[in-house]
Amino acid sequence: MVTKEDVEQLMLKHLPLCPLCGSKKGYEVSGIAKTYIQCMSCGAKWWSSDFGRCKELKELELTEPSYDGKGAPLKRKKHSVKFWQDSEAIKKALEIKLTESKTKLIFQPQMTNQQLQKLIVKSLEEISNWDYGATIAGKGLSFLIDGTSIAEASMVRLLRGIFEQNKIIILQNELIRRKLSKHVDEIVKK
Repeated sequence: MVTKEDVEQLMLKHLPLCPLCGSKKGYEVSGIAKTYIQCMSCGAKWWSSDFGRCKELKELELTEPSYDGKGAPLKRKKHSVKFWQDSEAIKKALEIKLTESKTKLIFQPQMTNQQLQKLIVKSLEEISNWDYGATIAGKGLSFLIDGTSIAEASMVRLLRGIFEQNKIIILQNELIRRKLSKHVDEIVKK
């Protein structure tokens, strides 16, 4: 039977320093089958079926990022031990994931004013599609409406309309901020 000490020693053999924070404090083993291990410094937690056999450590899955959120983009993804041993690979993977997540923002800072205005027009068109008389069919949300009441269907439409209105407000505020920044820069130069 595998002991907590066996699992901890296996982890320390392959990763004497925490892959996310670099601490030497060690790890705490948990779980009924002793398949979870957590950094005693940053709180990052990994799982591996390899801990159950305690023969060889091939891969680890990050189940919880550190207390400060470092590693969150790598959560629930299995990586080889070699990956977790390579701080540059971890850094690069986190940068790639951060770049991918930026594409989900309402707008990118490098967008031109014309691009922002096009996004505003697109959101205005979306609002008209989600008004009270619009249907859900073709919107990818019909599964939400099947078997629901008219009130619930109306709520979905209203929430979607509010979401689009908020996007418009954010985009308009960015255009105003840019205009004011430009005006302030001109005044400062005089």
